[in-house]
Amino acid sequence: MKILFLYSHTHQGIKRYPASKRYFPWGPATVLKYLENDGHEIEVLDIYAEDLLRPEVEERLDSLDFECACIGTFASMNYSYIVWLAEQIKKRFNVPVVIGGILADYHYDILLTHNTVDICCLGEGENVIVDLFRNMDQLSKVKGIAYRNNGHVTVNERYPLIKNLDDLLMPNFDLWDMDKYINSNLWANDATTRYNEYPGDYPDMNALSPNMSIFCGRGCPYKCNFCATSYTSIRLKSIDRIMEEIIFFKKEYGIRAFHFWDELVVYSKKRILAFCKEIKKHDIYWDCQARVNTIDEEILKAMKDANCYSIGLGIESGNNKMLKAMNKGITREQSLNVLRLAKDVGMHLKLQLMCGYPGETKETLADTVSLMKISGFPPRRILWCTPFPGSSLYVDAQKQGLIGDEREYLIKLAKAKNLPGRIILNVSGQSDQEMSYLYEWVHLKMEINYKIQELRAEFSFDKVSAIFKLCNKLIVLSVFKMRIKLVLLSIFRKDNA
Repeated sequence: MKILFLYSHTHQGIKRYPASKRYFPWGPATVLKYLENDGHEIEVLDIYAEDLLRPEVEERLDSLDFECACIGTFASMNYSYIVWLAEQIKKRFNVPVVIGGILADYHYDILLTHNTVDICCLGEGENVIVDLFRNMDQLSKVKGIAYRNNGHVTVNERYPLIKNLDDLLMPNFDLWDMDKYINSNLWANDATTRYNEYPGDYPDMNALSPNMSIFCGRGCPYKCNFCATSYTSIRLKSIDRIMEEIIFFKKEYGIRAFHFWDELVVYSKKRILAFCKEIKKHDIYWDCQARVNTIDEEILKAMKDANCYSIGLGIESGNNKMLKAMNKGITREQSLNVLRLAKDVGMHLKLQLMCGYPGETKETLADTVSLMKISGFPPRRILWCTPFPGSSLYVDAQKQGLIGDEREYLIKLAKAKNLPGRIILNVSGQSDQEMSYLYEWVHLKMEINYKIQELRAEFSFDKVSAIFKLCNKLIVLSVFKMRIKLVLLSIFRKDNA
């Protein structure tokens, strides 16, 4: 069969996001390899990598010919775009439309109410896809799908998760425009990470190109209430398999750096130390995600020595009460310890902070501010706590009546592309006005604390020079703009009290 695979946007395709990071779609690409091996002809329309606008997608569709369309999705926030894309396909072709990914997994019932969507793949597509295309006329025999059946939605038994990830086939990279993926911005290279402001010796980001996103495994064993993880257990590739992939990319594409975009890479101390020993042999840079309860000084030193240039840490809050409510499984004290160790080792951290979890107040946010002040790290942009499908927080919001019509909520989530500073659904217990005020307040406080810290460091070396620098910074301080916004929000808050 001639199959068109469309990899969708993370946004709505109304305007371009040329500076966005491009993470290679390992899941869909692996699934397509299984279809190729089964004799199907595959063509890829990579809307995501090409950053195509809607009229450009329509134009491309007009020039294509295929017998089935498969659409890969990122997350639930893709809903309205996926519906539009399916409509454009059905408008032009009388072919089945198959949707896979997290959106299909969580919302097959809503997707299948549209006559433009025929089948949703549930779970890991490598299990499902070959069986599906061998039995398109007998869908009742296919595990791991939901489909429309005489006006009703039928859900078949699911496949178990793949046990050994080493058994997965390597994708056919010739189907993809790899230049779009290997010349993307690095994970730690964006304005909010303030990479160059960290104390220590860090590699030049511009020198770490080309780079590639890659996986060590799937899932996470931790169960944070706000997380919409696909798999609540962790399965890992062997270190040998990971090294095979690294060597392949280094040889074929000259890759200089890898971003491991697993939910959790630093899981076992024994494994990460063994991993560092092996990856160090290949003269490449890398980054990954860890937790403050899975790393210590020995691990940090080993990772630094093995050319790890950044670690992502979900700090979320500096308040123990909030961390417990989130089911985060860490404490403020653990966070402070790791932040201090990272500074001593000279490791850049991409910290993840959250604002607006149920129970959030000015006092709890003040603890987050003090955590950053004590640690002395540059401020990080704080994300709104938004209930995403698949999370316990989402289920709680439904039970409390905060989410009524799921379809309408999915459409609202499309706005989450620029989530910082924008309330999609406020679950904090505070008013929207109060949370907007606190959102600006916490950023302002962190920025001021950090600037004062910088000035104190300068003053201790050269008082005269520091005075001139102080005068200059007082004029150009970016916090002035935030201060004005904070005053306006404060006035607005009083008017609505």
